[in-house]
Amino acid sequence: MSERRPHLTPEDRKRVRTLYIDAGLSVGQICRQTGYSKRQVNYALFTPIGPRQRKGPRPALGPLEETELIQFIELDRENRLLPWSQVSKRVFEGAYGITAIRNAFRRLGYSRYKARAKPPLTPEHMEIRLRWAEEHVNWTLEQWYSVLWSDETWVTYGTHRKQWVTRLPEEEFHKDCVVDHEQRKAGWMFWGCFSGATGKGPGIFWEKDWGSIKSATYCQRIIPIIEGWIRLCEREGTQLIFMQDNAPGHKAKDTMAEFEERGIHVISWPAFSPDLNPIETVWCWMKDYIARKYGHIRRPSYNRLRKWVKEAWEAVPEEWLRSLLAGMKKRCEDVIAARGGPIDH
Repeated sequence: MSERRPHLTPEDRKRVRTLYIDAGLSVGQICRQTGYSKRQVNYALFTPIGPRQRKGPRPALGPLEETELIQFIELDRENRLLPWSQVSKRVFEGAYGITAIRNAFRRLGYSRYKARAKPPLTPEHMEIRLRWAEEHVNWTLEQWYSVLWSDETWVTYGTHRKQWVTRLPEEEFHKDCVVDHEQRKAGWMFWGCFSGATGKGPGIFWEKDWGSIKSATYCQRIIPIIEGWIRLCEREGTQLIFMQDNAPGHKAKDTMAEFEERGIHVISWPAFSPDLNPIETVWCWMKDYIARKYGHIRRPSYNRLRKWVKEAWEAVPEEWLRSLLAGMKKRCEDVIAARGGPIDH
């Protein structure tokens, strides 16, 4: 089989045309002089140079209208949230239909996506987050290991992620292609902590008869466990500082006084910053574990759900926890790059 000839570049095609028009060479002479095939020479001579003409009808919106569309949609969040039918009314007084607007957005690379939920950061919050990230971006891994990270999470049965199914178009409501919708699933509040130096710390179920997590119940139920764990680690030669978020029961005056009285050092933490707390990733891991192993079981008893949560907590890999802390520098860098805004972690 003969070797396939390469395609001619625009420069090659211009050369062929120059030899044909200016030099007056025949197709055969051009083939002999350049080494191109007859088919290549004919293609160069009789096919327009440049992008091919677009087939089909011209777009309803021209470049000027597309520019207006981009300027409008990038102006503010309100415009981003508008359905495309409303965009036509606001920008063009309804002169274009939804199909024309949709096609224009798609040509420009825009699509409709489910909005990501992020904390409601004010400029003041962003400034505090930025300052915190700048203060900690150069921390060593050993320093990150010395933090006892903590948080609570609400764990339910089933999956906590969007579910996808494989089906035919007409099977939208097939019994095997729908998921149960419940107003409020049975669940359990779980509190946990870990550090790079000691691995997983205590994991505690917030019992049903303890009431809500307020300053008094937090001081009574959780802080003694925290102190016990920190003192145990100190006896083994590890000094830990405690991290908690800014939930009302955590940052209350009485709670902070309790920490001070027990000699527990609490690291400052910026408000609305779950994206900086690596334990949030642990909660996702545990919920995925439960969904993967027990997601097919509907409406489990509380005792069974409690068993699943305990099993998932014990299954969390210790080395993986330490790898999360290796990414803290990157989290700080991302917050700095976002000028204190939310980051994807």
